[in-house]
Amino acid sequence: MKDNIALIGFMGSGKTTIGKILAKYLDMKFVDTDKMIAAQERKSISEIFAEHGEQYFRQLEREIVLHESLNNNIVISTGGGVIIDNENIKHLKETSFVVYLDCTIECIYERVKNSKTRPLLNVDDMFEKIKELHDKREWLYQISCDFSVKIDTDSNMYDTAEKIKKAYIES
Repeated sequence: MKDNIALIGFMGSGKTTIGKILAKYLDMKFVDTDKMIAAQERKSISEIFAEHGEQYFRQLEREIVLHESLNNNIVISTGGGVIIDNENIKHLKETSFVVYLDCTIECIYERVKNSKTRPLLNVDDMFEKIKELHDKREWLYQISCDFSVKIDTDSNMYDTAEKIKKAYIES
């Protein structure tokens, strides 16, 4: 069994919410890479993107993922684009049981449609942008995970956390 659990998936898939529940279930520490980046920079993710661009954000994300993946007994909630960088996946796979929260596009849209804090979705047609990004990233999520769990608008976060816990223990 690997020491950590890393949750990957599209923005709005529930990584933070489910990660907190999972950490409690397994008596593990919980970390959210996006929140760590925002705290480190003393800026919101939107501000970081606006002031420095996506490439700068991805470099910060790489550093946080590397540092956190070296710890033990943690649940790591990653940003939706973490899988874009091969180094991130390499570090996570070496130390963590990687779980893909495979959330439907419709569910993602319902969860994020009123959000103003997701810089990649600040566009005229948010649903189409979600679909486009999701289609580009889907295969990366799939090849990067050790376990995946389907999520839709009817999914229960506690049941989802329980499924992940069971798969982790059995791994």
